[in-house]
Amino acid sequence: MSRMKKRHEELTDGVGKCSVPMWQGGCPSGFCDRPAYGVRPAGKMLRNAYTGETFRLDGKYSGYIPGLACPVHGGPAAIRKGEG
Repeated sequence: MSRMKKRHEELTDGVGKCSVPMWQGGCPSGFCDRPAYGVRPAGKMLRNAYTGETFRLDGKYSGYIPGLACPVHGGPAAIRKGEG
């Protein structure tokens, strides 16, 4: 598996890289690396009693995210200039 780099943990000029591990054919193949604008916000998670699968009540990605997250994986959307 790849090691996380500084760009997966810190924002540079408000943008970083998504740190969600990706897999191909059952083998690790690096990180998502889409533009990320922060960490996934905390949310309530539940576990299905029959399958053991976890899911979030807000419907966002429930998998492992060691650092920054892109909007596809539950991270915040880009902040437009003049907002926030």
